[in-house]
Amino acid sequence: MISVFYVLGLMWSLTAICSRLFGGEMVLSLSVLTPVAVGMLYKTFHYVEDSVFMFTQANTVLSFLTLSLMLLVMLATYRTAQKFYILAVMLLGLTLYVCFLANNLLAFYILFELSLLPMVYIIIGWGYQPERLQASVYMVLYTVLGSMPLLLLILFLFSSNQSLSIYILTFSGVYVPRVLGFMGFVAFLVKLPIYSLHLWLPKAHVEAPLGGSMLLAGVLLKLGGYGMYLYSSLLSYSLGFFDVALIMSIALWGGVVASFMCLTQNDVKALIAYSSIVHMSIVILGVLSSTSWGLSSATITMVAHGWISSGLFLLAYMTYSVSGSRSFSHVKGLLQVAPMLSLGWFLFCAFNMSVPPTLNLLGELAAVPVSFMVSKGLLFILLMLMFMSVSYNMYLYSAVNHGSFSRYIVSGSRETVPHVLSSIGHLLPSVLLFNTDLLLYF
Repeated sequence: MISVFYVLGLMWSLTAICSRLFGGEMVLSLSVLTPVAVGMLYKTFHYVEDSVFMFTQANTVLSFLTLSLMLLVMLATYRTAQKFYILAVMLLGLTLYVCFLANNLLAFYILFELSLLPMVYIIIGWGYQPERLQASVYMVLYTVLGSMPLLLLILFLFSSNQSLSIYILTFSGVYVPRVLGFMGFVAFLVKLPIYSLHLWLPKAHVEAPLGGSMLLAGVLLKLGGYGMYLYSSLLSYSLGFFDVALIMSIALWGGVVASFMCLTQNDVKALIAYSSIVHMSIVILGVLSSTSWGLSSATITMVAHGWISSGLFLLAYMTYSVSGSRSFSHVKGLLQVAPMLSLGWFLFCAFNMSVPPTLNLLGELAAVPVSFMVSKGLLFILLMLMFMSVSYNMYLYSAVNHGSFSRYIVSGSRETVPHVLSSIGHLLPSVLLFNTDLLLYF
């Protein structure tokens, strides 16, 4: 029954794509929210599934994040967007949406890989520099090579259990060889990404257009976190404490190193890209802890980071439209020229450093007892990471908005109504959804 509703919703969405190509913005906005509205009917159930789709609290929230960001991207780019660009954005969003809800490991893997194609098309087709080809190659090689062990893991699970249903495998106590299970996680560590497997991310962000950066940071990275969420339950009997602690340690130390890397960047988008690595390290800690608080921390952090990081890339684009550059050496004194844009930078940087009352704060606070439970050493690294997160966000705000007036910045603010509305749409959910009961929801 659930499949019927979702197929109908997706058909309506595809119909609305054609309508959007001819100016049906309102029809599109209503249609893509229809499947989520149907899904929310089941929000009181802890787990609902059939042969095609499944509902958990986590994937329902992530699917809503996907569709909301699709609408915000369309709102921010509709004046300059071309028809094929709109189609690529919609296909990417719908692919990610179905992938979050898939109840079959092979379908999840196919959609996991398929999401790469629209993103590469967006980067190559609408990127700014010739280096966009190199960025696309990096992204494809890292993602495809990293996901090959995952395919072997899926084939092993099918051969030993004669089923690829996530629901069945989760409760069947599957045993997987330790090496194969560890290698299967590499696909998700690349997609998040963990530091040391991250080289493709800054390149992709720097070369991607506005919509590509917003969806890449807002949703595509969360696919890695959700994949770890699924497979950590499947492989709970296969991975030992040493394996889990090793990945956690690498992730958190990598987050600290990425924080220092943020302070050395001269490109606004590159700094925001490295900040994503910092936040995703907290997601890895939460997911691999296999505790209720850890999973809550990971899910809340992913959702909060999805809205805020996407909004930061929108602000980077708006700043570029004012200054003609993303270099910190050319973007200075924005407060004197565009005070409203400067206010946006202040709010987004504050949210990104997890000030109360935001979802970012809730996610990071929930990670503190989780790290203490695993190891006091991890707690020390996590606290260092949080401190450095405040540091690079303060640096980002002060470098862009303060200092001597840059001659590259043109006088007069260029905020447009769609950009302002999209910015507000990124900020409001992080505040309105703040509720400590969320720690018990996931």
